[in-house]
Amino acid sequence: DLAEVGTENDWGARDIHRGMILFRNPLDAIPSFHNYLYEIEQQLDGHSTRAPVEEWIKWRDTPGDIQCVRYQTMGYHDGDIVRAMQPSDAPNGANWFWKDCAKYCGMEKECEFWTLERSGGQQCLLKKNKGDYHEVFDENNDYREGDHHMDCIYQTNFVQELRFWERFVAFWMARFHKDDRIIMSYEGFTGQDTGADSTVKLADFLRKAENGLDVVEAEQVPCVWEKVVNYRKASNPVMEASNPVMEASNPVMEASNPVMEASNAVMEAN
Repeated sequence: DLAEVGTENDWGARDIHRGMILFRNPLDAIPSFHNYLYEIEQQLDGHSTRAPVEEWIKWRDTPGDIQCVRYQTMGYHDGDIVRAMQPSDAPNGANWFWKDCAKYCGMEKECEFWTLERSGGQQCLLKKNKGDYHEVFDENNDYREGDHHMDCIYQTNFVQELRFWERFVAFWMARFHKDDRIIMSYEGFTGQDTGADSTVKLADFLRKAENGLDVVEAEQVPCVWEKVVNYRKASNPVMEASNPVMEASNPVMEASNPVMEASNAVMEAN
């Protein structure tokens, strides 16, 4: 979890000091992941088949399987209120259910956690700067609470996987200082015109390892890329074939998306 970076719960803080981060554009990565699921479902060989477009659309628009969760407590935490919503603001116009309150917190950037009053004003309170906890033992006058979480927003499989990609990027960008990481795009690493240069940069990064690594001479690196990466790509027709999913008109893919736009800066960094 991003919040655990650098803490005692961050296993990488003890064992991993430098890293290569390989990103693939989610516009390609997510359909590729679906191809993998389709091959398993159909008992096909891996990396052998592209799923039919109709199967992609069906999977893309199906609700994801990640569950929204709340604290298993009855009390509440102090905190600064970002937004207080009355029962009339609830989706049904009458009263709040905890999953609805959690959803609104997930959609509010400033919200760090939420509190639902189950008596009194019965407000859904979106909060930040969590403070002291107050236990409540009266089940007729208790509260429901939970953290800000994207999983509490209604999400299709596509949006869910996009959120996973976003978390992956955020975690590893925070995990290493810019001098201790190298960022590479999958497209750049496998591209005919860019792959060899990307591999040269990787080799230079590996040579700077604290304990030293045996890396081939710089002039040999393009040959290694040609033999190991480009050879495998050329021998895999699925990798080379045009992608009907990407070519098909797709409102989800075409929609403006801040995560997609932000990814460009990440790829160009370093």
